[in-house]
Amino acid sequence: MVDFIPPFVIILLSIYGLLFKRHIISKVIALDVLNTGVVYLFVVIASKAGEYYPIKTEGVKNYADPFPQAVIITSIVIGFATLSLLLMISMLVVEKKKKTDIVKIEKD
Repeated sequence: MVDFIPPFVIILLSIYGLLFKRHIISKVIALDVLNTGVVYLFVVIASKAGEYYPIKTEGVKNYADPFPQAVIITSIVIGFATLSLLLMISMLVVEKKKKTDIVKIEKD
């Protein structure tokens, strides 16, 4: 149970940043931290499955499942692409509106 506490702390802090920060880059960073917290949570969950590498060896029955590892790597790549796209869009919005405060941007 103690292993699950750090990912939940990261996720809760990032949700706080998403809800209460007004600067557009702060929200982008909080969204990236949320992605990192979710990936960390999946790593913790996947690490509980087995103790040995998924290479067939005689006498070993407790193999780690490689599927969650593949999903986590895919999630990291997709998160990086999403973050890059989000940063580009936020740069365009800030350049056009000349403001970094989300509330002021939404009012315009």
